[in-house]
Amino acid sequence: MPPLSFSEGFAIAAGLVQLFVAVVFLRFRHGRPEWGLGWWAVTFAAAGVMNTGAPVLLAAMHSPFGTSLNVLTMVLGISTMGALVAGSRLYTGHPRPGPWWSFALTWLAYLSLMMTRQLWPGYESLIANGVTGLIFAYLGCLSLGAMRRESGAGHGIAAAMLCLYIPMVAGAYAMGLDQVELRYWSAVPFALAGLGVMSAMMGRMRAHLRDLNESLEQRVADRTHELRDIISSLESFNSMVSHDLRGPLGGMAGLSGVALSALDAGDTERARRLFQAVQAQSSNLSNLVADLMALARVSNVALLKQPVALSELVQESVQHLELSHGEGHAQPVQVAPLPVVACDKALLRQVLVNLLGNALKFSRKAARPQVRVWAEVREGGVQVAVQDNGVGFDATRQRDLFTPFKRLHEERDFEGTGLGLALVRRIVERHGGRVGAESQTGQGATFWFWLPATETPI
Repeated sequence: MPPLSFSEGFAIAAGLVQLFVAVVFLRFRHGRPEWGLGWWAVTFAAAGVMNTGAPVLLAAMHSPFGTSLNVLTMVLGISTMGALVAGSRLYTGHPRPGPWWSFALTWLAYLSLMMTRQLWPGYESLIANGVTGLIFAYLGCLSLGAMRRESGAGHGIAAAMLCLYIPMVAGAYAMGLDQVELRYWSAVPFALAGLGVMSAMMGRMRAHLRDLNESLEQRVADRTHELRDIISSLESFNSMVSHDLRGPLGGMAGLSGVALSALDAGDTERARRLFQAVQAQSSNLSNLVADLMALARVSNVALLKQPVALSELVQESVQHLELSHGEGHAQPVQVAPLPVVACDKALLRQVLVNLLGNALKFSRKAARPQVRVWAEVREGGVQVAVQDNGVGFDATRQRDLFTPFKRLHEERDFEGTGLGLALVRRIVERHGGRVGAESQTGQGATFWFWLPATETPI
């Protein structure tokens, strides 16, 4: 084999650089697929193979397989250009019309050139190099645009090397170099362009990692703040639970002692009344424990979302209240047409039972108790409202409504554990929604909750 010429040595060195760049792109292609690094890897791998094997390929062109090898080299070269265009557009933030479209359009350009080459006899190579130069110039402009958005010299180097192809072709023709020499020398700026893009990619990855670190630090800070709030809430919650449990238990112990003394004294009637009071206290305590368990369970249970017709769910909730409190408890409820929402049916039933139960409870002293349920589409979701004409509440204390154990009315006037609205809030927030209320003392109240992802009203 004859010794390598100076230009062949340059081509082989450039090919080795291109293979190195291809390996780097291949290594990082999974981290950010939208950057098109896989296309870049294919581009520089194909170019590296052709340039490092250029002397061997040139010698093989004169063998019996020369024609087939020439066609294969042409296909590989056009595919390399197509992959280069696809990867460049992705990397510089131009994902449309898509990488495969860019690849196909590049092939179409070269096929059109080959099909019409008889129109320019003797100028086929010049026109082919001109088309390649225009593609390189276009990609260089994309790199210049990326350089304006990102710091570092990588995009500038890539743009300069890509745009150098046209002057290089012009110089080669002026100096009388043949196509083989031009191909050898053009491998050098293409390899340098690859190094420039690799440098830009490393800078982009450093910036991406920096953004991830900042985002992670912010998330850690936010989570720490949330955990502190949760710990504070738990401490307050534990204090309130201890107080509310100790009250009924202490009352039951005291009443039981007095009842036993009454029995010892032979006063059975008084003892019976005292034991009835103990029974009422134990019932209240049982309700409190049940509500506490429901509140704790809501935070851990997995949501089973499905399309649920709210109209049917309201009717089921009314029937539940009828069974629990008597038929008259559900008489005043008026239900407007309601939509279908995606939710956990069992949990949302608890929301409606609590809101409807409160509305019926606080309006029972009205001359003509009325409870209305309606909904409206709002902000990409559905807002469901439960309105009553009961005693209402002081609007200045609205913040306490959905806090556990916060009661806006005396227990002797309206029974309850003070956990129902806290349970409502927890369930709705787990669905990605929110709750609220509006009222004036003595003029009834409207409680509402908003859920995302509604469907067509029924």
